[in-house]
Amino acid sequence: MSSSTGQVEEVELVKIFGRLAEKMIFGDGSAGACCHSGCDDCEWRYSFDIMQAARPKWIPCYSENRFEDGREHIAKWSKLFNDENTITRDTLYERLREMKFEMPLGPSGYMTASQAELKDEALDLFWAKISANKDKVTPKQMSIRLRKMATPGEEGVMWSDFVASILHEADAEVEEDLDAIVV
Repeated sequence: MSSSTGQVEEVELVKIFGRLAEKMIFGDGSAGACCHSGCDDCEWRYSFDIMQAARPKWIPCYSENRFEDGREHIAKWSKLFNDENTITRDTLYERLREMKFEMPLGPSGYMTASQAELKDEALDLFWAKISANKDKVTPKQMSIRLRKMATPGEEGVMWSDFVASILHEADAEVEEDLDAIVV
């Protein structure tokens, strides 16, 4: 976990991901009708209605997902909004700090909750990504931005997508700053 962009090391992003990632994610509800025996002609052969992992692995792109049979999942990140329509940067920082950290799948190494104190620099990168540098963000905007971070067709952001998206955003900002300096 040694890669860094500017002043933010990848390990600092683990601390954010570990607060938002979940062990379960809902996919395509219609896949629940499949027996998942691997039939060659089955359209759901590699698609599952619910996926689970031993440790947190995904940040769902949805704030909540309900299947017709009554099963539902409310994403952890939706708690950042506490039934509010928008949140500000300061509110996000405060609420993320209050969330419990659990070491997610994906990053190398291991970190305990006592080692996962958030730094403002990493939060700044995350806020820039999910807010598009605006003053406030809505749950719908956050959902859209998470979907842009995820691999196309997936319902959740995995660690590799999360870190690449956040660090790429920071690299793009550095390049823009350099372009502005060069005359």
